[in-house]
Amino acid sequence: MAYKITKAVNDMQNKHIKITIHAGAHKTATTHLQNRLLENENLFAKGGCSYLGPEKIREEFGTLWKALGRKEKNQQQKRKFADLAAGQPRLLISEENIIGGFKDLMNGPNREMIYPKAIERLTRLAQLVAPNPLHIAMAVREPCSYYVSVYNQLLLSGRFQTWERFSKGLDPTAVKWSDILRPMAKIPGVAQVSIWRYEDYHRVFPQVLDRLIGQPRPEIPSLLEKRLHAGLSERAVNACCTWHAAGYGGRLGAVAREDFPISDVYPKFAPWPEALVRESQAAYGQDIDALGRAHEITVLE
Repeated sequence: MAYKITKAVNDMQNKHIKITIHAGAHKTATTHLQNRLLENENLFAKGGCSYLGPEKIREEFGTLWKALGRKEKNQQQKRKFADLAAGQPRLLISEENIIGGFKDLMNGPNREMIYPKAIERLTRLAQLVAPNPLHIAMAVREPCSYYVSVYNQLLLSGRFQTWERFSKGLDPTAVKWSDILRPMAKIPGVAQVSIWRYEDYHRVFPQVLDRLIGQPRPEIPSLLEKRLHAGLSERAVNACCTWHAAGYGGRLGAVAREDFPISDVYPKFAPWPEALVRESQAAYGQDIDALGRAHEITVLE
């Protein structure tokens, strides 16, 4: 048995492996999808796809770059990469931090482009795994909703900031996912870029799995009955501000969410004016629709 496994790994070093990287983005049900992949990896491994998720990346290697042997010599790097594929013709990697860390999003209002280092990082990744073709898959989200979710996560993680400071200078109607997606599709070595709207996630879940692990695939339920990361109510955000002003620190958002969960009594935190939200939704729809019409990106519908 050991001989067969070793031979399979050696053979894979001499063959192209189809690599798909699920690159997030943050706050687009990424954790939900990663949980479904982890729970069912043995099933789709039987169909020829190996899986490398954030749990193994961070616990065993620290970073994706180390997992892929970025600083190894050429043959050692190839061997390390083949080990990850484990003899399979496909390798799925899910790691949202490859296009930028969450701290980049917290400074979103100070930037003109979302994930400003995404192209640089993915270019290095494509070079590292060459000549294996790289397929990129990720979700996008309407900017008003997206940045509110990022702000919620900021408070939940214990990093307090007022909404006024966080949103200062940020125009959600000017945020375009195409600013990174169009250049992404032109990176040498990138064979395909597929995206889906976060708002459509539960409807396109089977298509997402087809893109990530190929066909035929096992039936994997989406299990969307409960949100994994519920947001904050307006009352909870106000409580965080009050507690912080009184000198309290730590994970204020987590405490406030438990005390004042989103409900009919405590409506969700919705700081953007309704007119701005409608304008942002329209601009977002036009942006993604244009990508689909241009055939540069596959938009899962």
